[in-house]
Amino acid sequence: MPDNGARFKSLSEQAAKASSENRLDQAVALYTKALALRPKWTDGWWSLATIEYDQDHYAKAARGFEKVIALDPKNGTAHAMLGLCQFELGKNDAALENLLAAENLGVVKDQQLRRVALYHMGLLELRAGKYGAAKETFGQLARDGIRTRELITGLGLAALMIKPQEAPAEGTPGGSVVERTGQAELLLTENHFEQAKQVYSELNNEYLGYPNLHFAFGRLLLETHENDQAVQQFQLELQRDPKNVNSMLEIAVARELVDPQAGLQYAEEAARLAPGLPFAHYILGMLRLETGDAASAIPELEIAQKAFPSEAGVYFSLGKAYAKAGRKDDASKARAEFARLNALAAKAPGPTIYGAQTRTLDKEKP
Repeated sequence: MPDNGARFKSLSEQAAKASSENRLDQAVALYTKALALRPKWTDGWWSLATIEYDQDHYAKAARGFEKVIALDPKNGTAHAMLGLCQFELGKNDAALENLLAAENLGVVKDQQLRRVALYHMGLLELRAGKYGAAKETFGQLARDGIRTRELITGLGLAALMIKPQEAPAEGTPGGSVVERTGQAELLLTENHFEQAKQVYSELNNEYLGYPNLHFAFGRLLLETHENDQAVQQFQLELQRDPKNVNSMLEIAVARELVDPQAGLQYAEEAARLAPGLPFAHYILGMLRLETGDAASAIPELEIAQKAFPSEAGVYFSLGKAYAKAGRKDDASKARAEFARLNALAAKAPGPTIYGAQTRTLDKEKP
């Protein structure tokens, strides 16, 4: 009977040598034979998958990285590589899921991999209509000093809430708006606030009525804590499009603490126009609670809770609403869940190699 241990050792050594000498077809064959003898050899699956990836064999590489993850579920780097394979294969939802897993788990300190994974994650978030998340992702790259045309375009699309497949062509007026909006957003990441505002002011003068341009300017003004001016921009966007739910929600959020009654009408209309958007129900529940209508706040907050079962803040608000409505047992349960989730968040690892990014309630309507 052959000595499988000795044969495995010989095959693995030959595979590594073939790989180092760029004899990739031989390396693949040798790694495959070695893995047949030892299918739980994590490093072997990793080596085989990376060879396939480097040759643009994304389906084969994906299978290898899936094997690595099955053996080592917390391997963030393998999740990142699998996500990149799935991106190339057009499996957008799975790719985004794995790139987000890589963000949460952390990856090896490979700056190039980090940048590639982040950029692709931003594109996937844009495709999925997760514009706020895409803006955070591209913003992280910008804060790391990346200054490419592709990044500026990504920032502009995220700010204007345009999916890549719907982006205006370069050289057109719309293409110019996207590029200059991206430049303004880049200036924001560099804390050049006055210059960023100047770009937006010029754009709004030159391209009067361009969709979501006032909205994007308003969001920038929120970043600079100019809430009243931001609300004015959101109201200008609503003059252009009276059904712009995102502007309604931004006004509702901006008015939540200073004038909840004024914000309530915007939240009511947003929830009516976009009943499938959980954040609209969340902010409506919050504003009803703040204006003394706990009973009407509860069903709205419960909708948000079902959509975001791991969001501690929702349980905090629910506990407060239940208590005001006299539902003591429900209030106690909600507060206990808030405490549990809050404790988990406190124990969570610090910023990963992707940087400190917060992805909470998705408040956008594509």
